[in-house]
Amino acid sequence: MTSALILSRRCKPRWLTSLLKPLRPSPVVKYSIKPVFKMHEAYLWHVEGTETFDFTFRYAQTDLNIDRQFNLSRRVNENVEAFLKRLDLNLGKVLDKKKRKKAKKTGESPEQRDNVGEGKIVLLKGETKVELELPCASVIADPRDLFLTIFDEKYVINFNAPWVTDLELPLCILEGFPVYPSTFDAMYTLKSKSTFRWYRNPAPKSHNFKKDEESWEMIGEGLIYVPARQDIDCRLKLSCLPGNESQVGPEVQVEAKSVVEAGPGACPFEIRQQFTKNKLSGKDFRIASYNILADTYADSDYSREVLFPYCPPYALAMDYRKLLIVKELIGYNSDILCLQEVDKKVYENDLVPALSSLNYSGIFATKGDTVEGLAVFYDQNRFQLLDNKCTVMGKNVEFNESFKRIWARVQNDSTRQRFLERNTSLLIVTLQSRDNPGEILVLGNTHLYFHPDADHIRLLQGYFALTECQNTVEFTKKLYPDKNVTFILSGDFNSSPADGIYELMTKKYVPEDHINWKSNPEQIIENVSLSHEMSLASACGTPEYTNFTVEFADCLDYIFYQTDKLQVTQVVPMPSKEELSLHGAIPSVVFPSDHVAICADLRWTS
Repeated sequence: MTSALILSRRCKPRWLTSLLKPLRPSPVVKYSIKPVFKMHEAYLWHVEGTETFDFTFRYAQTDLNIDRQFNLSRRVNENVEAFLKRLDLNLGKVLDKKKRKKAKKTGESPEQRDNVGEGKIVLLKGETKVELELPCASVIADPRDLFLTIFDEKYVINFNAPWVTDLELPLCILEGFPVYPSTFDAMYTLKSKSTFRWYRNPAPKSHNFKKDEESWEMIGEGLIYVPARQDIDCRLKLSCLPGNESQVGPEVQVEAKSVVEAGPGACPFEIRQQFTKNKLSGKDFRIASYNILADTYADSDYSREVLFPYCPPYALAMDYRKLLIVKELIGYNSDILCLQEVDKKVYENDLVPALSSLNYSGIFATKGDTVEGLAVFYDQNRFQLLDNKCTVMGKNVEFNESFKRIWARVQNDSTRQRFLERNTSLLIVTLQSRDNPGEILVLGNTHLYFHPDADHIRLLQGYFALTECQNTVEFTKKLYPDKNVTFILSGDFNSSPADGIYELMTKKYVPEDHINWKSNPEQIIENVSLSHEMSLASACGTPEYTNFTVEFADCLDYIFYQTDKLQVTQVVPMPSKEELSLHGAIPSVVFPSDHVAICADLRWTS
């Protein structure tokens, strides 16, 4: 059976849940997690100002064959006696059941259970018993040196300890492509202070994963693991020992539900990455711009049957495409990544965990009310974030004085309405170079309106983006008068080099009679010209294709930079037409998007 057929069966679309984030404490964990409790340790969680607290511990008694986790959620205003009675009641139910079962087997009378009133379950502060009438809130206010004794066994009580509540691995795991948790929910946990270990186990031929007898071999450490050839047909297991600045919580383990599959082979982006093997330093930095094709546009019958019928359904599913996207982004070793069509869930569940482990920090903004938007990631070793903002163009016309003057000259009501109804956005991120503290970069990232008859709308949007970034440049200069402020505008402009957008950016001027003003016969714009004073050029030039489908193929993506402050030192070569069309068009089994990433190395000339 070919790897493609295998993948089509295994890599099914699947929405993922949330990534690590602050949660209201709850000791409940998903059934798929295997917690590894330390004996004689208990855990108490409470968020200041809330009315309840959570408590959990592991209790084991060999002669009764008991080994289980107990969870309680109680109100802070109840007294210690009420809390201990509830604990005694929960534990007692299990003990009584086990004792009756044992007595039935032996024919003896079941033992009477000791209870809290007889002092068998006690809360201690150091070596002193806590008064039963004392409110639990008073105990929680100073949780140091708390202990619980249960039938003479002493438990250390850990307060607000790191705790993993949900950990899952993806359904689709490919040899040669990064794998990381598809879900990671935790409390009081820092990934940077947690320990992750990967294990493999040859899967039984029947793929019956219920057996626990098999031995597991440790194969890697860290949040991300790249399965090797020897991992194919093996199961993976991930263990996490959660930690923070001061504590370590109980380890949890999760096993993959499917085996590692053979990958699609070498992808064209891996050839391009021969030019990006090393990170840059000093005055040089690398920037990439990439429309990654949002799942909301790819996961539909229309996309599968009309837009991309040449792409196998499994290769169009985000569970598959995200593996390629993450590997491609990591391999460019970029200092800055400007992404378009980023699903919010993909940003949270895939891009952030994968890239943050490599010291990238990300900024994300949806386009108005949509589920996809714009993202910028930057290497924190190279840049420090000074500011960021996202503007929905149609809702902020009145706040951009330069654009407002042009807007007043647009007399066509249909055009005005169409512009205002768009959710087209601009994400502006202001970064300061760590290697060159005197250099500040104002970076714009956008995705202009796509419709074929909307060249006039894109011209207005492009001018809005340009002037909005210019305003940010001027504002930044006032805040940092001793710094050199440089401007870059990148993204998917949905405009070819023959269109007015490219002319506006590189030639500084679009005349009143430009053909783009007449792209829609009912929305013609008259007596409007656009101009600016910045010296801009496209860092990657005008490749023949940055978008390549059966119905349309052209150059739509650009990184416009200031030629008087920056120079291009390398342009990462684009894939050939033969590579793009090998599987008909893109996306395909080796291209995760209908766009191609553009990538260039720049150098400050000051």
